[in-house]
Amino acid sequence: MFNKSIIIVDDDPDLINVYSEALKMSGYDVSSFTDPSLAYQHIKENTNRYSLVITGDKMPDRNGLFLGTKLLEINPKLNVIIMSDFGDLKCNYKFNLLKKRVSIFKLISAVNESISKSISHGDKI
Repeated sequence: MFNKSIIIVDDDPDLINVYSEALKMSGYDVSSFTDPSLAYQHIKENTNRYSLVITGDKMPDRNGLFLGTKLLEINPKLNVIIMSDFGDLKCNYKFNLLKKRVSIFKLISAVNESISKSISHGDKI
């Protein structure tokens, strides 16, 4: 059984609500945080619960790259999508950049692709 648990971290609650609902309707278990420090603590306490983190790149307390890097120290099997105003760019296996305010269809496609990569690389997610 594959872990379809995702966490979304962004300081925009409206964006979180829209993306969370769309991902839930696609069969994912979604948790969300507007505070990256609280998200970090939650993931630290639930190390293997999530297979994917979607985070904004610019937030008041921490940026998405810093948060993603710290989360990978906790769980190296975690995949991270950073939503950025800079556009879509594949960084590496663990980090992908996705244009902020991307369409729901593109978000779901990116999430499915990220989870598929984990499965194809032999990660248990």
